[in-house]
Amino acid sequence: MDLALETVRVLRRFRNAVLEGPPGTGKSHVVAAVVGAWEKETGRRLIGDGRGRYAITLHPNTTYEEFVEGLRYDDTTASFVRKDGFLREIIKDALGDPGSDYLVLIDELNRANVPKVFGDLLLTMESSKRATWNGTGWSGGMVVTLPYSGVLFSVPSNVYLLGTMNTSDRSIAPLDSALRRRFGFVRVEPLIGDALRQRIVASDGEEAAERVERSIDQLTNLNEALRRCLGPNAMLGHSYLFGVAATEGAVADANDLLAPVRESASKPGISDVFWLEARSLDSGSHNQLNLPSRSGNRKGILDSFFPMSSEGVVTPERSADGVHDKVEIQFEGDRFIDNVVRFNPDGPNYKLYYRGTTGDGQRFSRIGGSRRLEQKIHVWLRHADQTLQLILLDRTDAAVAALKSVSVTPGGWYESTGGARGRSYGVVDLEALGQSGGTPPDADDDAEWMIWRYAILPQLIDTATQVGATDLLAKETRSAWLEAANVGDVADRWTKFDEFLASLSLAIAEEGYGLTRGLTIVDIPIGAASQYVVPEASDEPADAEDHDDGDQ
Repeated sequence: MDLALETVRVLRRFRNAVLEGPPGTGKSHVVAAVVGAWEKETGRRLIGDGRGRYAITLHPNTTYEEFVEGLRYDDTTASFVRKDGFLREIIKDALGDPGSDYLVLIDELNRANVPKVFGDLLLTMESSKRATWNGTGWSGGMVVTLPYSGVLFSVPSNVYLLGTMNTSDRSIAPLDSALRRRFGFVRVEPLIGDALRQRIVASDGEEAAERVERSIDQLTNLNEALRRCLGPNAMLGHSYLFGVAATEGAVADANDLLAPVRESASKPGISDVFWLEARSLDSGSHNQLNLPSRSGNRKGILDSFFPMSSEGVVTPERSADGVHDKVEIQFEGDRFIDNVVRFNPDGPNYKLYYRGTTGDGQRFSRIGGSRRLEQKIHVWLRHADQTLQLILLDRTDAAVAALKSVSVTPGGWYESTGGARGRSYGVVDLEALGQSGGTPPDADDDAEWMIWRYAILPQLIDTATQVGATDLLAKETRSAWLEAANVGDVADRWTKFDEFLASLSLAIAEEGYGLTRGLTIVDIPIGAASQYVVPEASDEPADAEDHDDGDQ
């Protein structure tokens, strides 16, 4: 049955109705449809369109004095005087106009202390206790004495109260049973699929519907997953997808963390690109970087430095322990000669010593001493003369994911030392790197991205957090959550949702620990979408052969 017609029927039966459902399902907008359907269904004229003096939004500070009657300060008399409240004013009009019906919208019904706000109305508002028009006057019904004015008071049968109630906000107390039995409750569900698309076309036009075509499908998919996993009140409203016009003005910049690496690698003569996460570096100058070496089946980054050269002298492969293999490194336009790769017997492990100097005497160790080399990702590019160029990227999960995405292809490889203090490293596939760039979204794509980034996903995270289901949204913990809740059959819906978000360069991740743990929205860098869809493998124990204690 049409929702507006259903609401009219419930109002006529109970005189009081509540539209309940998740936020964003258009509960407030149903009022306009009810107004339009009223006269056709009832044959009576309707006063009040749920706006202006016929609408009120309740909140924690709403009082009986505002709603029914009370003493309020009057500037004219500079004293407190008795005044009629919001609803009593409308009821006075209704008593003088028995041939019309009066519709009153009470928005956010459960945000106030409703029994305290309604007061005497609780005794007089029930359908069976309303005063009725007998042709010459109002008669019957429950009559009470109002406390401030002392007058006899009853609610006429031509006043209809239509409330709205958000069912997903756990910070709001539920309605008590005394109040609940005085209302008929109409469930408002989110629109889905073709019904949602048709409504958007009718409201905003075909172009707007095409702009959010993918979002219509994915909101439908997401709501079914939420309904199965968390219940109907956890679903998200469809109102987010209405009024989504193309972005005017600036659109979001492309989140291209690899742009400086790609630009440098595109120049002639670059044959290799390899990288390593760095935490703290050794020595007082903080310029000694530990290099993971081969261990079992795991590759090491050490051999990727060879062949290397400094001042034209080429070292084709790693020398014996104790020999200082020298390499020239270009960094920020300066060339530092005689940096060293050698075995450190005190580790024991291999290290890169950023200790070279420029022709005018500048020392790389001074840069290390400023700690600029720490908590970075070190990316090296090999030039035709076997010298290296160093590019530093901020050491973030997003940057690691972006580098990993261009290293796990056939032309490259990726490894990690494993463990909680492990480091990622790898060799970049130059072809994949060259193809990893992107262009900024157009105005339509940007509009869709903004709706998810700044509206839908924050609401989704808030909903999951309120019910203690953050593990459901984090891909690393989702499988265990679904298994424990016995809803593993919806895993494919969540995977589909992850893939959709990744196509928007978005993801949801869990960060923090203990009481501070929470969900956050991740802006995926260009080309790294796959790293946020497929769950990561569990960490292996750290390999003692790495001896990375000095670079953690």
